[in-house]
Parts: sequence; C-alpha cells; structure tokens
Amino acid sequence: MITTDKFVLVHMHKTGIQSLSHIIEDSIPGMQQVGYRYPYHMLPEKYANLPVVGMVRNPWDWYVSWYAFNTRQDVGNPLFFILSDGFQADYRDTIANLVRFCSDDPASRAYRKALIDILPETLEGNAGVGLTKDCIRGISDPSIGYYSWQFGRMHGDLDNPALHIGHFENLQQDFVAIMRDLGVDEADRIENSFDATPRINASGHSHYSKYIDDELRELIVEYDAPIIERFDYRFEADDSDGKPIEFPNIQIGYRNDSFSKLHHEQRNFKLLKHDVDLEFIKRKLARIPERAWQGSGREETYQVHRQTQSLLLIHDADFRHFNPTYRDLYADFRRELEPIFDYLENYYGGDGFIVRALFARLAAGSRIDSHTDGLYSLLKCHRVHIPIVTNEQVVFTIGGEEKILREGEMWEINNATLHSVHNRGEMDRIHLIVDWVPDSTVRPEDRRPPAPAPKPAPGSSSTPSYQGRSVGRNEPCPCNSGKKFKHCHGAPR
Repeated sequence: MITTDKFVLVHMHKTGIQSLSHIIEDSIPGMQQVGYRYPYHMLPEKYANLPVVGMVRNPWDWYVSWYAFNTRQDVGNPLFFILSDGFQADYRDTIANLVRFCSDDPASRAYRKALIDILPETLEGNAGVGLTKDCIRGISDPSIGYYSWQFGRMHGDLDNPALHIGHFENLQQDFVAIMRDLGVDEADRIENSFDATPRINASGHSHYSKYIDDELRELIVEYDAPIIERFDYRFEADDSDGKPIEFPNIQIGYRNDSFSKLHHEQRNFKLLKHDVDLEFIKRKLARIPERAWQGSGREETYQVHRQTQSLLLIHDADFRHFNPTYRDLYADFRRELEPIFDYLENYYGGDGFIVRALFARLAAGSRIDSHTDGLYSLLKCHRVHIPIVTNEQVVFTIGGEEKILREGEMWEINNATLHSVHNRGEMDRIHLIVDWVPDSTVRPEDRRPPAPAPKPAPGSSSTPSYQGRSVGRNEPCPCNSGKKFKHCHGAPR
C-alpha cells in the first residue's frame, strides 16, 4: 500500500493500482510504500485515521485479466500454479477453481491445503502472490468467490465511511474525483500525469465475454454477488465478430502438442487397473541384494528423494526424451514387466513408448517432501505408479488431495503439480514407476542414436534376437528405426 498525508492507497491486484502508484510517486512528494500488497488490517497505527482509497473491477473482467496476466512467462504465481493443476487445466477450469477457492468443495479444500504447504509465513519480503499460510487458514466464508474474499480482505469493512472506491472502468475520472474530494493539492498534477503514464502490467486479452460461457458466468454471479450487487456490475457481451486473443500455452516447453496428464479426466489420480499380477516381481525383488538398492545415485542427486533408494531399469541421468537406456537389471525383469508394458501400450493406444522405469523404495517412517517435477521429459510423460509392497499407512498427496495406493493397482498421477508421499508405516514401500511418452511430445532435438539393448542375464529364458543379440519385445529395435523391436525386426513374418 501507499501512504501520503491525505490518504492511503490499497493495492488490489489487477485493478490498475500499479499504474496509480507510479502516478502518485511522480506527483506527490513524501509518499511512502508500506510493504507489498499489505491488506488494510496491516496499516500502521499512525495512518489509521486517514481515508482509504481503492479500485474495484467488474468481476468477470477481473478473473479473465488475472488468468491472462499469470500466463506470462515472467510471472511465477503459486496460486495460479496450484489452481491450474500444475499448468494442466485450461483457462476455464482454472478460473472456475479460483472462483470456488473459498468453498467447502473437496477440491477447493485440497487446493487450499496444497497452497498452505508452499506459502510463506509472513508478507515481509514477499513479492509473490501477496498471501501467507494464515491468510488461507483464516478463510471463514465459503459462500463467496475468491475476488469478493480478497477485495474484503484488502480493504477491510466495506461499510467504513472513510473508504473511497473508484471503478477500474473509469480509472482516471474516478481517481481524480476522489483526490479532489479528499483535498489533495496535487490533484491537477495527477490528472495531467495519466496521459503520460502507460498502463502497467496490462494483460493481453480480448473482451472478457469472449472467454466466459454461460455456466462460468453464472458461477461468478453465484459466488461474487457481494461485489456485483454493491458496485452495480452487469455482464456485458461483446458482439464484435473478431476472434478472441488466444491465451499462450503455459505447459512446460510452450508446445502445442495437445498433451495432458491423465487426459484431463481427473485432476491428480487416475486408476488404470486394479489387479496387476505382482507375484513373480515380488519373488525376484526379494532376491535382490541390499547393496544393489544403494547404487542409483538418485537419492544423492535430488534432496527430496534422500530417504529413497532405487533400482534403475530404463533410465538416463540426463532425462532424455527419446531412445532411453535399458539398464542391465532390466533383462532380469523383462518377462515380468512385459505384461505391464503391453497393458500400458494398449491403454495409451500404442502412441509412444516407455522412456523410464524403476523400482523406488521409501523407508518406513520416511517421507518425500512436497515438490514439483521441473524437467521437460518428466512433465511431458504419463507417470504411472504400481505399488509392489506397501501398507495402509502410506499416504500419497497430490495437489492437496490424499490417497492410499494399494498393492496391485496401477495409477497415473499428475506429477506436474505439488506432490508428496509419507510412509507412516513400519515397513518399506516399493513402487514400480513407469513414464510413458507420447510420440507427439518428442522434439527434433530429443532424437538421439539409440542405446544398445542389454544382453540377458545368464540362465534367463530365450528371447527374440536381432543379428545374434537378444532383444526384448518392448525395447528399441537395434536397426535404428526408432520403432519397438516387436513392431520392427521382432514382428511376426
């Protein structure tokens, strides 16, 4: 907020306050910045008797502008990240999630829980979203929309006679009128400054009605009635024939490849199969020496995985997105893994390939802290978890939603958003983790020479071969075609 000897200006996001702040800074000597987006209740006592000035905006327009602003590459808003399910949700679903943010809906409670996990404790030095953990914990009116809640939080008692609210749609006229009403000596200078001051942080989008369908319009009517009624707003349609400006693709890599986690069918977890046969995998895992679990280096490279150990089957340290390396251990589990891999290929329509597979063990009483995956290949894959050994005290949390994954189930998870695991049980948890990559996500720069397929372990059953080499059905064909062996030189003749 900004303080002067005549008034206090409250900074409500996306209502033109950034532009007003620059005008005031250039026009009124002695103005002071007090914190960053501090709400009214944090106003220092010595300014408590000053009039408070703020701006309000048409709620439909505000929500669209909020979304458009947060699609910019230079903006990192944790609220936007959580509500867009790690950039997986489209603009309509993201706006709807924001409108309902304060509600008692289970998804809204999960979003708040996830946000509390990453927000700071204080606004001091907080140049981000302008919220703290306690802000979210303190939400007490689930019947109002986010904009109405935030507007009340920022401005305090809306019936306060010392509160002066102008309309964003009449920014210059209303603000100058308020300055004159408050007897601000620099009112003329402020009025003249508008023409010389460009709009700050303006969002690139068309008229808000181009982006809001009937259902979303009524949702905002339902939840943001306090603002709509108090300031007499109406939904106004734009009848022009021009196409709306499209919002940029905010997924990692900014590629329009139509990829989405869970195919947009669920937010965080999607059950693919409930009865995977694990008997032989369990037998072989029981014979793996303990020292083998310590050799992956994954727990040393990534701090969040420091309490895990891994057995790498298909994996590359550079997280390449094409022609993965099949590790020696893969040959030992080839027969047991092929039914699982075949099921995934059928489920995803044969479009793509497996780029990573590993067994991951989380020690009893340990946890994987909340984190997000940030590499291109991790975000452009369908990540599948299959619990091999687990217990009822292992809780997987994604986007604030908690779930217990049971042995023999196959789940795709949204690893693009905030996720964590806590093993509160007395036994280690082991998951098979598989990353399926759609062909459409493979960039030209991803394509590299294929890695050689490993030879089978001594005593293992015979498999198809290519020029004397044993090759698994789901491995890349050694002829460098880029196809799986079973679709190339391993195909029935």
